[in-house]
Amino acid sequence: MSSKPVRSLAALAAASTALHAAAEPAPVEEVVGYRYTSYQEGDIPQERTYTPVTQRYDIDVHQVRYGRPLGGGWYINGEAQYETLSGASPMQTYRNSEDQSVVLMSGASIDESRFDIKVSPTRYFSERVDATLGGTLAMSTENDYDSVSAGVDGSLDLFNRSTTLFGSLSMSYDQLSPTDAFLSDAREAADGRVKRSISLYQGVSQVLNRKSVLLVGAGFTRMSGYLSDPYKFEDRRPGERTQFNVSGQYRRFMDVGDGAALHADARLYSDSWGVYSQTLTLRWAQEILQGDLRWQVTPMVRYYRQTQASFYSLQLEPPADEYNSSDYRLATYGALTLGATAQLHLQKWTLSADWQQYMSREDLVLLPSPDSETPALVDFMVLSFGVEYRIN
Repeated sequence: MSSKPVRSLAALAAASTALHAAAEPAPVEEVVGYRYTSYQEGDIPQERTYTPVTQRYDIDVHQVRYGRPLGGGWYINGEAQYETLSGASPMQTYRNSEDQSVVLMSGASIDESRFDIKVSPTRYFSERVDATLGGTLAMSTENDYDSVSAGVDGSLDLFNRSTTLFGSLSMSYDQLSPTDAFLSDAREAADGRVKRSISLYQGVSQVLNRKSVLLVGAGFTRMSGYLSDPYKFEDRRPGERTQFNVSGQYRRFMDVGDGAALHADARLYSDSWGVYSQTLTLRWAQEILQGDLRWQVTPMVRYYRQTQASFYSLQLEPPADEYNSSDYRLATYGALTLGATAQLHLQKWTLSADWQQYMSREDLVLLPSPDSETPALVDFMVLSFGVEYRIN
């Protein structure tokens, strides 16, 4: 269902990881793990809704992971995920007779589930070159949306492992089958339609000195097909979207306590729909040793801002022959995320917990200030708990 907040909530709750200066050696341990994630959105303000429904999405995610070496430098990782969703979704934001923007929520509660499976084999090379070459095949199914994706990725170490080249290519094919298609022309028009995407990423990691590592990269994504949201009113989007991004990641290792690292990440994004965004993320990863126990605690803060799409509009009845959307995700706004991750390592066990609080506002965009209100902007909280066991 395309009106859901994200297609992979697991990414929101993933623990912070260090940037590796070189391709990793082949894992030699068999690993099994489980993670539970709870995602909860804040309610829409009652005074800003046309309908009495104010509750938004609650999502529960269960993930199982299994990985093992296959010999000959091969390692395979498999993941399965089951997700349940309930709540209501904004269908349209428009200006009323008092020139105030109002949200129209879906009247009935949404109750759905989704199942994902992913397999990722990787070949590690260490004889003539230090390199990796991997692939991924993933499938997702739910009552109104099916997706298949595949990708390849690799890395190559150069200059005595001080420089590492990274690259990946992925493709996806999605098919829509909206529920209760008879309820609207948009749902009927979307039934059986497809969406395709292809993404390319290239990056280089460089060891600056014995304590600092820098990675810079660039990505390109092209989406085509049915890109509108059939569950929203007056939502008509172009059939193509080209996305570009450049990013930088800096790691500075510190002699603080039992060891620490400063993580600083920046990302610039633009697309053919007229959206421009900037993201800045700061983390502090602190190691704490207590006998056989090893802790890693990582607080995080992230700032995000974007400009609106060229066809974003709050018109109640826009021209039928023009592109239009009142989706808050295409509006001008800013967002702040606070979070923390904790990992406990004890012999063959790893326990982890992650918390994130996301807050979005029009005024957080700073400069320039948006001209219109966006009451459908979402606040949400993510809690995640995981356990992993290394079998040998």
